[in-house]
Amino acid sequence: MDKLGINPVALLWQLVAFSLLVFGLYKLLYKPVLRMLDERAERIRKGMEDAAKAREMAERAQEEFEKRIAEARKEGQEIVAQATQMSEKLRQEILEQARAEAERMIAKERERLTQEREQAMSELRAQVADLSILVAQKIVGVSLDEAAQRKLIADFLREAGDLK
Repeated sequence: MDKLGINPVALLWQLVAFSLLVFGLYKLLYKPVLRMLDERAERIRKGMEDAAKAREMAERAQEEFEKRIAEARKEGQEIVAQATQMSEKLRQEILEQARAEAERMIAKERERLTQEREQAMSELRAQVADLSILVAQKIVGVSLDEAAQRKLIADFLREAGDLK
């Protein structure tokens, strides 16, 4: 293999170093990110369940409204007209309240999820920056001063953000 310009010992060490790098990235980055995504999916599922519960409450209010109309018909034509007007108004108010509550809950959940996503992204950026510094030091074998490293990382993250 020396005739081909390949040093088997150096090749072996490069394979070992690369394997350690891949293993380290898997343990330090891949698993935590998957765990974070699973937690976020669970929060989203919970938010959807809450919205479904609010929808069920609106349906129950609709059913209650229909029962009241049936009772009012039994009492007579005159009472039916008055009860229908009042119950229609009540139904509209209940539905408006239920819609407003559901919209408020959905908006609140969306805002919370957006904040969590932004927080997770900033944490991820910080972890990537720290990990990049460590990897660069290991690979290059020399250490830049911390200010230069932070500037390089900030430039990289800004360019990565522009690629979105």
